[in-house]
Amino acid sequence: MTQSFYTAISGMSAGQTKITVVADNIANMNTIGFKASNVNFSDIYYRTTSTGQAPTGQMGGINPKQIGIGVQTASITRDFAAGTTLTTGLNTDLCINGSSFFTVASPTVEILYTRDGNFTIDSNGNMVTSSGYKLLGTNNSLDTTSSTIPIKIPTYINTITNPSTQAQMANKALDELNGIKSGGVSTGTFVITTFDDAGAPTAHTINVTSDMTVDSLLTEINDSTGNAVTASIVNGSLSITAGADVERFEIANGTSNIVTQLGMGVMDPATQISTSEVINYHQTIGEGTPGSEDAQNFTSVSINENGIIEVKYGNNDTLSVMQDPHDPSKMILKYTLNDGTIITGSDLTINDQLVEPANLQIQMASFVNPQGLSAQGNNTYSLGPNCGMALYGSISSAAFGNVKSGVLEGSNVDLASEFADMVVSQRAIEANSRVFTTTNEILQTLSALGR
Repeated sequence: MTQSFYTAISGMSAGQTKITVVADNIANMNTIGFKASNVNFSDIYYRTTSTGQAPTGQMGGINPKQIGIGVQTASITRDFAAGTTLTTGLNTDLCINGSSFFTVASPTVEILYTRDGNFTIDSNGNMVTSSGYKLLGTNNSLDTTSSTIPIKIPTYINTITNPSTQAQMANKALDELNGIKSGGVSTGTFVITTFDDAGAPTAHTINVTSDMTVDSLLTEINDSTGNAVTASIVNGSLSITAGADVERFEIANGTSNIVTQLGMGVMDPATQISTSEVINYHQTIGEGTPGSEDAQNFTSVSINENGIIEVKYGNNDTLSVMQDPHDPSKMILKYTLNDGTIITGSDLTINDQLVEPANLQIQMASFVNPQGLSAQGNNTYSLGPNCGMALYGSISSAAFGNVKSGVLEGSNVDLASEFADMVVSQRAIEANSRVFTTTNEILQTLSALGR
């Protein structure tokens, strides 16, 4: 008889657990990135009074006789379905479209995971959560080890743009020149026509190949004209000078558009030199000093769906990252002048260890079983023994979904369902308490019989 007391108590305890979880869900219905929890129950082992028997001869089989002794909490699982979207218009507010997580570093540099994209930029340029945890960046498209490099905006920079020297441009391919017009240089030929003192013309055809570098272009011009003209790089421009026996020369496109794309001008009669537009720039960036003529402070930050951060400065130039054309799994820094000229790779020198590509690309993480993560408060989770292998990397790898700027992910708590669960749990507790009361009354009756 007394077993029913404990069975009823287990039912009331289970109902209380359900009510507690429902209370937590409702309390966090306005928490950014919150994931609701669900409780699942299972019956407890049974007291067997008869194991039953199989059919024998003329006798049929008999089923076992078992009495259950209550209920227990089998699991409390989180629902990681996407929550509602909340438009804020703030560029640093991010919402994940997919099942991945942002990675942040706690004060003890423990890697934590969050769906809360409510980030701000602190006075040192770090992107941080509302609790001050630093958002982490990466330069890897996919890895099994987390980066510990924080997203960090260079808030004040010193920037100097100069035409490249011939040494800086020597091995640069023509299609890598950052100062030429959109569309690049096509393969084919162009023609330099030289005129002697008597005005007799000589046409020199110069070949432009797909793998041509600046150095090989200079060599091709000098060799193809028999040094009737001399080509070199001066202040970032292609300079062509007439030889001693040449009165003047003309340059024209052939089957290549190189003359137009490099902006080659006519020969200056006074100097007998033709100079193109600047075909390549070199950018130097260092830590800015307030009041310096070349210093610029950052004015805004934008974040694209691949988690790449673009920082705009007071001169309308921008600093960001782009895919390395020589290694697509890596990112390299990209500086864009306000006229649209993109300077990157070896044309970009960073002083003072000011910034690296990982500072401007958000790292994401995904798990085989996200329900195995362990909640740590402050809208964060840590690794659990059953979450499975973690994958880390940039959104550009297409393994982590994408992010949307100016939007936050709200809680996924369904208030109607929570109210329904609360009522059902309340009734379950009431019913189990009635069992408890009834058992007590029966025992009182039996006790009275004894008297």
